[in-house]
Amino acid sequence: MLVFVISESHQYTVRDVLETRDHALHGRIIILSYDEFISAPRLPRASYLFLDIERLSPDQLSDSTARLDFLLAVAPELRILNRPDRVGTRMEVMARLHEAGINGFRLMPAATPAADLLYPVFLRNVQDHSGPRSQLLHSPEELAAALAALPSREGYGITEFVDARNADGLFEKRGYMRVGDSVFASALDASHHWVCKGEYADPATVPQGARELEFLSGDEDGAALRRAFDVARVDYGRADYAIIDGRPQLFEINTNPWLEPPENVPPVARQGALVMIDRFLAGLHRLDRDSGIDAPDWIEVPGARRSTRGFKLNRRSLFRRLLCRLGGLQHETRVMGRLRGLHLL
Repeated sequence: MLVFVISESHQYTVRDVLETRDHALHGRIIILSYDEFISAPRLPRASYLFLDIERLSPDQLSDSTARLDFLLAVAPELRILNRPDRVGTRMEVMARLHEAGINGFRLMPAATPAADLLYPVFLRNVQDHSGPRSQLLHSPEELAAALAALPSREGYGITEFVDARNADGLFEKRGYMRVGDSVFASALDASHHWVCKGEYADPATVPQGARELEFLSGDEDGAALRRAFDVARVDYGRADYAIIDGRPQLFEINTNPWLEPPENVPPVARQGALVMIDRFLAGLHRLDRDSGIDAPDWIEVPGARRSTRGFKLNRRSLFRRLLCRLGGLQHETRVMGRLRGLHLL
């Protein structure tokens, strides 16, 4: 059995795949919000995957860690991926990568910029995945002006720019994903613009079709990325990186990457998307098998706190509440998939 713990408004990242295809994990996965994990008096015995850690507030991180300690006191044999207090903030993850000599560039708090910054730099929010919040800034004066324009420096970071152009002169971003012990290639994107998001609607994106499929089918950077995940203390997530002078330079590790259903991507990228999703599901199968837990077993766990979440009245929430009352939350991915097929969600 597997339990995903994810911020309530960002569960689409795994639901969009798990609820839209046939797989053997239906009946084997439970998805909880952080509020549910913290407030439920009973929790299932399973291997737990904590996602979206970079979006957690300090209080949420502290509360989820405290609740996890109560769970492990009752069931110490459970496997935990991405223990929130072990992963920490994005700033802490990036600091580990730099201190270990993996990254040659730095991310630092906007509130305390270093005097020896390597320009150009750019600003970004360290709790979201929206990319840069400034153009490239080439001097202390440009940086000062950009910082002054922020509503607050809290939650922002300064990143030293990495020139990620490949031999063709395109900015290239690669992706590797980790699902427990499984580490595999997940993306290869190219763009005419230095902000390479890999979005198909972006006119600067340059489709990589055959080259991406070759990359996804192999394991070119596997050893280096496994070490990077270990250094970062991340057991589940996607590393976005570029190869600079023969070495991976990690832009970020997203602990809640969106897995886009292959049928939603353009034909040129569809085969690669199928390869990646197959590897993702295989990684989850391995985790589920290794859990050694064959059926959901909900156990009393002390330390539950009162829920701060109001009830949202919609079809999903109503069916989900019914599944909870019937003791069938592990069947949610199959049920919601059928509702999607009927266009009821």
